[in-house]
Amino acid sequence: MDKKTEKLLIKKAKKLSKWYEGVFVNPIFWKVNEKPYYMAGFTVGNTPKATAYLTITGDEIKEEAYMAQAALSLMADSSKNIFTIGGERLRIDPAYYTSSLAIPVNSTESSITEGQTAFQQLWDVQQKFNQLTNEYQNFYDNLLIREQLTQSDIDYTIETANWMNLYQYETLSILLNQKNVLRVYSNYLMTTKEWKSLSKDQRIFVSEITQNMDRVKESLRSLALIEQDDPEKMIELNLEKAKIDLKQGIEKQQQYIRYPV
Repeated sequence: MDKKTEKLLIKKAKKLSKWYEGVFVNPIFWKVNEKPYYMAGFTVGNTPKATAYLTITGDEIKEEAYMAQAALSLMADSSKNIFTIGGERLRIDPAYYTSSLAIPVNSTESSITEGQTAFQQLWDVQQKFNQLTNEYQNFYDNLLIREQLTQSDIDYTIETANWMNLYQYETLSILLNQKNVLRVYSNYLMTTKEWKSLSKDQRIFVSEITQNMDRVKESLRSLALIEQDDPEKMIELNLEKAKIDLKQGIEKQQQYIRYPV
C-alpha cells in the first residue's frame, strides 16, 4: 500500500474510532464493482473490537462493504490461525527430534522399536507443519506485494488452514494412541550413553512428551473434526465443514461492523 492510500484510509478510520482505541488498516483489498475495499480495525490493547470497510474510490455502499467483509474477514481470520499454529510449530527446534532419533536402538523389545517408530511419525508430521507454514508465508508475502485479494487466494488459505487442523489431529492422535510405547522409548533413551549428549531442553522434550494426556484429549476434542477411516474422505468432509464454520463466523462478525451501517 502506498503512503498516500494508507494516510487517507487511516484518516477516515480515525474518524470512526473512540479516543482509547488503536486503529489499523489491512493493506489487502477486495474489489466490489471495481471499487477496492479495505478493512480497518479498531482495537483496545491487542483485542479487536470492531471493523470498518473503506474505499478510496467514491463513497462506501453498505451492500458492497458487506460483500468485502465476507472476503476480507475470512482471509484475516484464516491466515491468523495458520500463522498462530504454524508459528508455534516452527519454534520447536528440529534437534528435539533428530538428536533423539540419532541415538541407536540396540534392543529387540517390540515396544521400544514401536515407540521409536511413533516418535519418527511425530517428526514426519512436524516437518509437514514446517513446510506448509513456510509455503504459506511465501504466498502471503507475495499477496502483500500484490495487495488485491482473489477467490483463489481465499480457497488456498482455507485449504491450508484445513491441512493445519488435520496435521494437528495426526499429531495428537499419535500422542494419545501411542503414548505407552512412546513412554517406553523415552525411558530407553534415558538409559543410553548418548542420553547425556543431548541438551537439557532436548532431554526435557523427550522425557515429558507423554505427559498432560488430559490436555491432549481436550485439544483433540476442541478440533471437532469429522473422523473417517478413509483419509481422502476425511480431508474432503472437513474442508466442507471448515467452509461452513467460517461462513457462520463471518456472519456473526457483521454485528461488529462500525461502518458503513
